[in-house]
Amino acid sequence: MPSANKSGRYRLIDSTGRELARADTIPYFRGFVVDLEPGRYTIQEIDADPGGHAHNVRRWGAILRMEDGSIVVNPDDGNEFE
Repeated sequence: MPSANKSGRYRLIDSTGRELARADTIPYFRGFVVDLEPGRYTIQEIDADPGGHAHNVRRWGAILRMEDGSIVVNPDDGNEFE
């Protein structure tokens, strides 16, 4: 699966550490994970150069794709979900 938007502010990481997508907003990932297997996906906030190379990375939280198809955004303490 190709990564989306190489210059996004956030990136979505699967349980193996593989980057699945980048986005400028967290809500983008809600739609993206609909087609993924149920599981927990990490959201990282990145500071990237214009070429998309990450310089500073920090965990923002996680997004859960449940067995029943529901999606839960779980920000870490201090982060807000729009």
